[in-house]
Amino acid sequence: MHIHIRKLLAILAVFAMTLGFAACSASPDGGESTKMKTVQTDKGEVEIPEHPTRIISDYYLGEFLAVDVKPVIASPYALNNPYLKDYVEGIEPMNITSSESTLEQFAEAKPDLIVTITEADYEKYSKIAPTVYIQDGKRPDEETFRYIASLVGKEQAADDYIAKFNDKIESRKQEIQDIVGNQTVSILEVWPQEIYTMGSHFARGGSILYDMWGLKAPEAIQKDMVDGDEQYKVISLEAMPEYAGDFILYGVLDGTDPAFVTSSNLWNALPAVKNGKTLPYEQVSWMHRDPITLNAQADAFIAFFEQFKGK
Repeated sequence: MHIHIRKLLAILAVFAMTLGFAACSASPDGGESTKMKTVQTDKGEVEIPEHPTRIISDYYLGEFLAVDVKPVIASPYALNNPYLKDYVEGIEPMNITSSESTLEQFAEAKPDLIVTITEADYEKYSKIAPTVYIQDGKRPDEETFRYIASLVGKEQAADDYIAKFNDKIESRKQEIQDIVGNQTVSILEVWPQEIYTMGSHFARGGSILYDMWGLKAPEAIQKDMVDGDEQYKVISLEAMPEYAGDFILYGVLDGTDPAFVTSSNLWNALPAVKNGKTLPYEQVSWMHRDPITLNAQADAFIAFFEQFKGK
């Protein structure tokens, strides 16, 4: 009985929000309607408020925070990113217990804009508030950031953030290239009984290393995951030496015991491991590629490579 009542309440809440949304975006004091604008999205043209103030995002968070916009509800996975911890106070975690609980939470929050990465949820969300679907991986990180900033009228703030970030990357480029020389850099990530490797298309700072600094990966990574379009590859422990660079960044999925890799003879025989040229990273933060995370990754890279200056 309680389950049926909860579902009914969720449906009624969504229905009520739909009526309010369809009636036009009235201001909270019942006065003049909110001014709307038309934006191009991955689902065609969508009318959204010119200056949305109650935003929900089920994935993108650092992009909003980087231009000083704080959503009212955000993905718990993004909220758990250690690099964002100083920015997220007061943001409610998205209720992911069930689809019904998510919709009920969203409806009760009375958002004026929903931004989603999940195409399957687009129609459901768009019944609650104007919804912008952003396809994952369709745009470079910088373009995604600019696009999200444009939704909230923060184009100049995004330009300023990007310019400052690019200046930092460019100012260190020659120094990093001189330190690394013709050595290779690879990214390896340990999951339960699996090893992932990735290049420049799947976060973990690969876009900085390979695209912006022009560092080289081992050929097995360079060909398909830097010069090519492949995002990642699952490899065996036996194949690991082929994908291991002279420098290795490695992460471990939260809750995973990495001993099958890090206690193996193959891992401990790698030149990067023997020479201390490994940089461990927190997977929970490095899986993101928002501007704040990229900034923190760049700082980590600079500190790591500078240890080997002149060596």
